Amino acid sequence: MKGIANILTRTLEYSACNLKGDLTMKKLLAILCLLCVSVSAFAFAEEDTIVFGGSEPTYLEPNAPAVGGPEIHVVEQIQEGLVRMSSDGTTVEPLLATDWTISDDGLTYTFNLVPGVVFSDGTPVKGEDWVWSLYRARDTETSEYRFVAEPIDTVEAKDNQLIITLTEPNGAFLAELASFNMVLGCKAYAESMTEEEYIMHPIGTGAYMLKEWNHGNYVLLEKNPNYRNADKVKTQYIKFQTVEDDNTRLMQLQSGQIDIMGDIPASLMDVVRTTEGLTLKTFESTQIRYLLLNTTIEPFNDINVRKALLKGINRAEIAEVVYGEFGGATASVLSAAHSKYYNDALEVTPYNPEEAKADLAAAGYPDGVEFTLYSSPNEVYQQMAILLQSQLAPAGFTVNIVTQDGGTIYENAQNLKNQACMFQWSDDYYDPSEMLGWICDYDQSQAWFTGLNDVELDEMQAAALVERDDAKRVEMYKDLQQRVYDNANVIPLFHNSFAYAFSDKIEGLAVDTFSNYYCENLSKAE
Repeated sequence: MKGIANILTRTLEYSACNLKGDLTMKKLLAILCLLCVSVSAFAFAEEDTIVFGGSEPTYLEPNAPAVGGPEIHVVEQIQEGLVRMSSDGTTVEPLLATDWTISDDGLTYTFNLVPGVVFSDGTPVKGEDWVWSLYRARDTETSEYRFVAEPIDTVEAKDNQLIITLTEPNGAFLAELASFNMVLGCKAYAESMTEEEYIMHPIGTGAYMLKEWNHGNYVLLEKNPNYRNADKVKTQYIKFQTVEDDNTRLMQLQSGQIDIMGDIPASLMDVVRTTEGLTLKTFESTQIRYLLLNTTIEPFNDINVRKALLKGINRAEIAEVVYGEFGGATASVLSAAHSKYYNDALEVTPYNPEEAKADLAAAGYPDGVEFTLYSSPNEVYQQMAILLQSQLAPAGFTVNIVTQDGGTIYENAQNLKNQACMFQWSDDYYDPSEMLGWICDYDQSQAWFTGLNDVELDEMQAAALVERDDAKRVEMYKDLQQRVYDNANVIPLFHNSFAYAFSDKIEGLAVDTFSNYYCENLSKAE
């Protein structure tokens, strides 16, 4: 603050020396007020606020039409569910439930609720809020994650308990309750406005609440004064600054404009390591990068073309170039972090462009195939696109790269308008049903925006979801991975460790296996 005071003094001295003749006390006071406002804003940003740099969310409610990492990182600070995953991602732990029991037939879950919880606006939580919230997660047709709540038949609230009855047993249900969309919202608050208004400004019971959303610039969260553990929350404001470009984000981290940067590409890791005052952290994550092929239009409606494409991709090279020591080629769509469920018998297709070209000719494409690959401007995806273009050229594939913002690519993918595009997936809870449900349950995402309606695959996934015998369930999920592998519509390219960087002034930052940030204990040293 001494530096700010000196700036203020020097500025006033400059003003007194340079404003001639008509300088009045009123003008000096006006200058002083302006400077005080600037100083206040500077002090606010420096001392009371921790700033994340990343992409801007589209909505702030987990059952909105399109939800991904930028939305989840904000939502999880505002809203809470009955349970959550432990910080190591291996077990389910209580959150707004103190404990629970499961009936012998696996159909009824009874939760004892934390008493005295209120929303951030001071409204006491009622049983009807729980009932409304879980039905909302199940029934909101525009939500891409309603499949997580589909097992729910009825929800009943009485006394300080919540009783959930399922349509049939579900081995994943407790883990599914830890998903970001299975959270508590305020029924009366939501019904006081339109759906369009609510998904932009929800309230919850979490450690933070929305203070301001300056679209295109930042989302500012403020400490929730009604949070049940408010005395433990160390930072008044959490700011999610919109910085789409990786290099710009890193420069802002180096200059102190932001405090935390996630999803760092390998090409920037050495820069972080050698920058004084910054810390780089990496750990095994569930993140995998994928190439998605639209099977409803040529040329990828032909499985022979899709299989030829596999031979024209050098996944090991892509992993090495993009993520170096922190990446690796993968054959299964499921992360190896799922241990016993992971099908390690699947093998990455060897790179063989000559054989790929011959396979294309045999499939009726002697002159090769041309297609458009849509990529976001993110450095990771740009590197992936250029490598795919280079690798596939000698295999007979001409790849035209079109760069669009992530939101446009996602919307077009939803409507099956992209020939090919690239996305990433990080699990939200420890169970294979989420990732494989997203790909196999056609009604949910059209086989992850590839349009491949494999009825048998859908039935296999539905059976695995309700299987309660653990050994059988493990084998069923391995079979699902094999069938997706054979379909070659969703192609996993590589897995990578999650990398994030932060200022050495930051203390208490916790990030779990699913790339979720825990901000309650965050603080920043002066």
